[in-house]
Amino acid sequence: MPEIKTGKKVPEKNTKNTAVADEENQNKTEQDTEGQNTGKTKDKVLRAVRMAGKCIGALGYVLLLLWYCAHPSYYGGNELGMLFSSPRTWFLIVATTGLIALCFIPNRLSDRMNRRLSWAWCALAPFAVYFTLLYLNAVKFKIKFFELNKIALFFTFWFLFGLLLLFLLITGSIRLSAILLAVPIAVLGIANCFIIEFRGMAISGGDLFSLGTALTVASGYEYTIDWYIFMEVFLTFTICVISLKLRGFKLFAWKQRVALCGIWLVCAVTFYHICCRTSFLQDHDIRSEGYTHQLRYKQFDMIFTTLCTCFYLAADKPEGYSVDRVHEIAADYVDTGDGTKEKEKETETEEPETGDKAAGKSAQTPNVIVIMNESLADYSDIGNGLEFSEDYMPFLHSLKENTIKGTAYTSIFGANTPNSEYEFLTGNTMGFLPPSSVGFHLFVRGKMPSLASEFKAEGYNTLAIHPYRGTNYRRNIVYPQIGFDKYYARVNFTSPEYIRNYISDEELVNRIVLEYEKNKSRTGEPLFSYNVTVQDHGGYSLSNTRNLDNSIKIRTQGVDWEKTQIYANLVKASDEAFEKLVNYFDGQEDPTVIIMFGDHQPNLGDNTYQYLIGDEESLTPEELMEKYKVPFVAWANYDIEEETIEKTSLNYLYSVLADRLDLPMTGYQKYLLDLSEELPVLAAGGYWTKDGDFYTLSDEESPYYEMVNDYHILEYNYIFGKDNRYLDFFA
Repeated sequence: MPEIKTGKKVPEKNTKNTAVADEENQNKTEQDTEGQNTGKTKDKVLRAVRMAGKCIGALGYVLLLLWYCAHPSYYGGNELGMLFSSPRTWFLIVATTGLIALCFIPNRLSDRMNRRLSWAWCALAPFAVYFTLLYLNAVKFKIKFFELNKIALFFTFWFLFGLLLLFLLITGSIRLSAILLAVPIAVLGIANCFIIEFRGMAISGGDLFSLGTALTVASGYEYTIDWYIFMEVFLTFTICVISLKLRGFKLFAWKQRVALCGIWLVCAVTFYHICCRTSFLQDHDIRSEGYTHQLRYKQFDMIFTTLCTCFYLAADKPEGYSVDRVHEIAADYVDTGDGTKEKEKETETEEPETGDKAAGKSAQTPNVIVIMNESLADYSDIGNGLEFSEDYMPFLHSLKENTIKGTAYTSIFGANTPNSEYEFLTGNTMGFLPPSSVGFHLFVRGKMPSLASEFKAEGYNTLAIHPYRGTNYRRNIVYPQIGFDKYYARVNFTSPEYIRNYISDEELVNRIVLEYEKNKSRTGEPLFSYNVTVQDHGGYSLSNTRNLDNSIKIRTQGVDWEKTQIYANLVKASDEAFEKLVNYFDGQEDPTVIIMFGDHQPNLGDNTYQYLIGDEESLTPEELMEKYKVPFVAWANYDIEEETIEKTSLNYLYSVLADRLDLPMTGYQKYLLDLSEELPVLAAGGYWTKDGDFYTLSDEESPYYEMVNDYHILEYNYIFGKDNRYLDFFA
């Protein structure tokens, strides 16, 4: 009989399926267990992170309270009883206790209530940030909230809410956005307090381009955290803690995000158009003018005043500007068809020089050494003057033979050294440029004529030396663009002598002599050596007087004696270095001219300037010019006519001295020389006429307004002319 199939393989098949299913179930169980374990691990990590955050917040408040207790100036005295008798102490104890408790209380609000509170905090955060900053600045700058300009106040909150909305769109988090708004503004406010203390001028939009430079010199100053700075830190920390107590949630669907982006762009463009493309702010007298922006805080507060300095970073085109007008103004100072110049024709009939002066060293092409001395100022000739135990610049005062000296006016106070460089090297005044700008940052963008290129064209070797960081203020880029063959910075000095944290002036003098001797032996060509010192830079503190003889004492009462005394001793060291340089070249046969001037006055503290010139808020623009006086001197190792020039300004200085010393001059420099005879001083703060009258640059009622505007037209072409720059006139 045939074998009957019984289907025994079916159970075998079911067995395999069962095994696979069991294996899958086992894997699934293991995955579920692993997922549960992972979830538990994540929960543990999150709980640990939250607890760490709570502890950090509580510790932060404890440290702030301890900091307060360790600073008796906050509560009025060193005795323990003074600590507990101060209302500030009890406020901090109560506030700190409540805020530490807040750190540890869990947020058990429902999602709906958490969302509502989050949006409420979002609306309040800009106000919290604003009034925190206002508390920092109110007493310092006499700001009264209800007396602030209402238009400026409106724009301030427009700006703050615009920033907050931008952060919301980027991060999608109310908590993070509030923190991103609060922290940078607090840092800006605190940094501004320190900067005003150090240089006497508030933060401006132009400082964004100098941030790297600021960081390099920051270590040279001492920082005092007063009660108001402490409270700015305390309140900003509190804003961050409150923000982090809220739970996060999804803010916007993509359609909402797109719509809000559109709204934000409309608001931002409108804000920009009103502030930067219309005269609305200027029509309402809302504009930060000059270099002491903090004087405007009590009208517009810090935030909007700082914004104003950003709105006006672009240079205005002068009235009536055209290339044809440039050529018309410059007509008398360029070559004519017969190869001569109009101004040369006028002087052809003058008697030639005779005697030793014509036959001696002056008949040759002199070496020209220029020293722009950091913070050099003569406080015996500023305002009420200061009295010291001895003269702190005796050699400079004693120079008489073969010497031209006098007073020059700068456009800056306390900082932004390259603006004085820019004025001297180009003949352009910063008065026509935005008050918050730095010439080297914004107005040298490619090859540009200057003293360096002028001397180079006359056959000189051109050298610049600044014994500090070569990249500061873009000098490493700018100097080659304006005609210097070489530039030596701090890195090019081997084992130099330091005074405080800076290479000494004597060390710079040694390098000037070395480079002169190298140039003489290698090329035999005349040398134009341009030097910027750094020894006397700000940061005048008794804790940092390394290698400084501090024997000169301040005798004037009521001034900031520490800063003033250290400054005087630094200048004495500069004076000695200058004497060494003059004595060296006095023994050289090669004709040499040495020109030295200060770049700006240092900020020696509010008390010092209160004594010297009085309350700045009550001064006229003419009286305020006392803050911008610096000495200059030109000495030659051959016979020149001695002279004292009562007043000039740095944009004129080379033209005025070149006329006396028979140095090369461009048409532009001859124009400036003629202009200086009508307007002896022209700087950012204003100008004096030959009759002694004083006007601000914007005064359209001045009888010299058209003359000033012509200068503006020429300068505008110099800076922005590009292919239409009138090189026959400027170079």
